[in-house]
Order: sequence, then structure tokens, then C-alpha cells
Amino acid sequence: MLVEIDSAGLSRVKWLFSDIKNGAEKVLTKSINKTLTSTRVQAVARIGNELTLPAKRIKKDFYISKAKYKKLSGKLVASGAPVGLIQFGATQRKMGISVKVLRKNRRKVVKHTFIAKGRGASISKDDDSVKQHMYMREYLWKGGAPGVKFLRGKKYPNVAWGRMPEKFSFQVRRLTGPRIEDIFAKKRVIEPVTIQANKLFADTIANQIDEMFRRQNL
Repeated sequence: MLVEIDSAGLSRVKWLFSDIKNGAEKVLTKSINKTLTSTRVQAVARIGNELTLPAKRIKKDFYISKAKYKKLSGKLVASGAPVGLIQFGATQRKMGISVKVLRKNRRKVVKHTFIAKGRGASISKDDDSVKQHMYMREYLWKGGAPGVKFLRGKKYPNVAWGRMPEKFSFQVRRLTGPRIEDIFAKKRVIEPVTIQANKLFADTIANQIDEMFRRQNL
């Protein structure tokens, strides 16, 4: 999301503060940056209405590019990897792990999944505060492998998966949910946020102009 002022608005503000050094720049940079900060709060709240994630986790994937005197525009950007599925209220059940990703949906048990600690490259930078993740064995992800369950029970009942013969020592896949940026891009989320941002920007400029006049006793 980009917040900037058009040439007509810029000219008007510069005219108002032509006798004050950097007066127009101060008003505009403060207005843009305040708008972006408040808009991020609104965006996080609306995404929180979509996903069962805490605001702190949603906010983590947003960053603000602030306006400066020489760059009278700023950006609110959502960017990041898919969120680990374990962060969506993961709860161990008999058949697998129960999660709820979207608030409008019911909880769902993802069969044959398990929770384990991740290490090395298996831990995403976006999940650095989470030491455990949800996993599924690769053969189950791909639809199963004939005879694996039978052989596991008959020939290797007490052997750890990692110590079994190579054909049974299947890799695991870390399970993830949606990306924050994809939810933010949904029309029902970004449109009202954009409308609110435009209104807030106009109001903030007016307030900053009044504040500048007050400080200069104009």
C-alpha cells in the first residue's frame, strides 16, 4: 500500500508554509508516517478477523517504509513466508493434530501429523520464536506407500524411523498455512483498509497544518 500526496496538494501545503524552513516537508512527512502506522493497526485487525493468529504474529510480517523530506511518500508492505501450521492453535489428537486456520471454519484434524522440534533450515525465519512445528512424513504427503504400514508393524515394530532401512526412512515435510501478504491482498481486506487510509491521511494533514500554525503563532 502506497501513501503519497498529489502535486496539487503538495503545492498548496508548500504555499501555506513558504516562510517556514522545511515547514511543508515536516507537515507531510509526519502526516504520511502517522497514517502508515495507524493503517498497519487497521490492517492487522482485519487480518485478525480472517485468521486465528495473534496480532503480534500478524504484525511481524508488516514493515513500513517511512517518508522523508526528500521522498514525500511511504509504503506499508506485507511480506513473509507461509505461517507454520502449528501457530493456528495446534492441539494433539488421537488421529493427528487439530488446527483452525480461518475463523469462519471449524477446527480440523490433519491426520497422521505430529509435533516435533525443528532444527537447522527446517525453522523458518518467520517462526524463529517457535521451536516446535507440525510435520507429516513425505510418503503420507504423496498419498501413501503400499506395504509401509504392514512392514513397519511386522518387521520393525520398535525401531525409530530414522534408523530403519533407507526405503522406510522417509523424510518429513513441515506443514504451513497461508501467507499474511496473501490475506492482506484479498479485496475484502485491502479495500476498506485503503479507504480508511485515504480518509485518515486527509484528516492528519489538516491536523498537522493546524499544529504547525499553532506552534508558529500564526
